[in-house]
Amino acid sequence: MRAISLNARMPVSRIARITGLKRETVKYHLNKLVKSGMVKFFLVYPDFAKLGYPVWGFANISFKDLDEKSEEEFNKHVQKNPHVIFSYRALGEFDYGIEFFAKTPKHLYEIQFELKKKFSKIIKDMRTGTFIETTKINYVPATNP
Repeated sequence: MRAISLNARMPVSRIARITGLKRETVKYHLNKLVKSGMVKFFLVYPDFAKLGYPVWGFANISFKDLDEKSEEEFNKHVQKNPHVIFSYRALGEFDYGIEFFAKTPKHLYEIQFELKKKFSKIIKDMRTGTFIETTKINYVPATNP
């Protein structure tokens, strides 16, 4: 899993060399990981700046007076928003987090402002910011630290 988490397009033959396993064994284990649901996706991590979206921002949101209908409407809006790259429900100080990609800082502000305006009745607090650099991505933590 660690090998494919670093490069999902890594050939089976290379994984076999790295792990010291036979190619057939690697294929078997990869198929088993997918069928069992242990591996849900083989992700692409695009360079959004090269796609015209160099600004990467986030919003952490606390809700007030949230009912089922409002939450469903909010979730649908987030799911349909083409600038949302990642969203999640959370426990702690904030109830929800969203990551956005935008063309300019002003564009990011407009995306976030539109969300806050549209859902002002249920958003108690919204803290926003901009990421400036990715320093680590690791979706397969070490099992034996």
